[in-house]
Amino acid sequence: MVRLIKYISLIGAMVFGLALPALAQGAYSVAYRVNQAVISNYDIDQRMKLFRLLGDNRPNARQIAIDSLIDDRLKTEAAGNFGLAIDQATMARAIEGYAQQRNMTSRQLMSRLRGAGIARESFEEFLGVSVLWGDLLRGLYGDQARPSEIDLNAQLNTYAVSSATTIQLGEINLSYLGRGQDATVALAEQLVSRLRSGESFSKLAREYSQSPSAANGGVIGWLAPNRLPPQIAAAIRGLGRGKIADPVYIPSGIVIIAVLDSRTVSQQIEIPVSVNLTYAQMVIPVAAGGAAQAMTQANRLRRSLDGCRGLSAMAGDYGQGSGVFGPVPLASIDTDIGLALARLDPRESIVLQGAEALRVLVLCDRVSEMSPEGRETLRNQLFSQNLGALSEGYLLELRRNSSIIRQ
Repeated sequence: MVRLIKYISLIGAMVFGLALPALAQGAYSVAYRVNQAVISNYDIDQRMKLFRLLGDNRPNARQIAIDSLIDDRLKTEAAGNFGLAIDQATMARAIEGYAQQRNMTSRQLMSRLRGAGIARESFEEFLGVSVLWGDLLRGLYGDQARPSEIDLNAQLNTYAVSSATTIQLGEINLSYLGRGQDATVALAEQLVSRLRSGESFSKLAREYSQSPSAANGGVIGWLAPNRLPPQIAAAIRGLGRGKIADPVYIPSGIVIIAVLDSRTVSQQIEIPVSVNLTYAQMVIPVAAGGAAQAMTQANRLRRSLDGCRGLSAMAGDYGQGSGVFGPVPLASIDTDIGLALARLDPRESIVLQGAEALRVLVLCDRVSEMSPEGRETLRNQLFSQNLGALSEGYLLELRRNSSIIRQ
């Protein structure tokens, strides 16, 4: 068995028993004592080099390295007290896994370490402590950290609908009504070409779009990608900020989508979910009074809404196609309706304009259902978070009960 405790003790023996007087104040001199273990200036230098290689360039690099080494000595001692150790095969697997996470082979990793002046023994100590500490925490707190089904269900909605990034989308909605399908397709292709050549999206949206967002330069707003209808999500997948998607064909016409901006809102991992919506649609025909009268009626309806309450009973008072629908999968909803609902929270409403009718859409509810794979991903994430919180408390306790002396 290869015990990190023995390795650290060996370094201590070199410092105290083998070091020459000329080295007493040199690289191998003792900088700290942590209970029975020691931290040398060499250890600190090695850890600083390792952190630099990993991209940590904070100005207080030496203190960060010292704190890390103190924690490692305490973790190693605690693991040793429970008889935990690492054999050569486990260490080799840990190195291979560490390299694969960084798209390298073990040989390439070791070559980079040597190039940065980092000894293999120093890296194995750093990595080995992490493995030992994880084993120790799982043994001590595994049952306590493991989330119950109640915990999973309580976190499902928060985790399922959150995303590492949200995107700000713009739209130019072109209806077939008025100009016909062929002319609309030609116009869409022309607008995409102009936009990709650098023309202002907001200017062209105000000029051509037949969506309510036209007055705002086509800006839809900030959305989590998993709210979007599959056809829209597929069109923008992989697009960077400022890029224009190919035209998306929807039942009523064509929509041109732009990724105006993106931002990170959390460090949460993506979790596979399916989204089901319940929504209401109240159709208001554009009669002799014209679009203005229909819009007045639509706005009056929106002001009177209490979510979707009572809308099923009211559907008969409105045009064909009115009613409350769902819950239905997002993928089964027409893309134009899905895109409109994507920008709403439950109980909110929006008006979709058409040549012959207005549609007042109300989002009644949005429910995310997690696949078995997603549920397991969430379970593992919650377990890691719980274990991390318990780890901080345990390490703080070890520090309080230890002798840490600067030499």
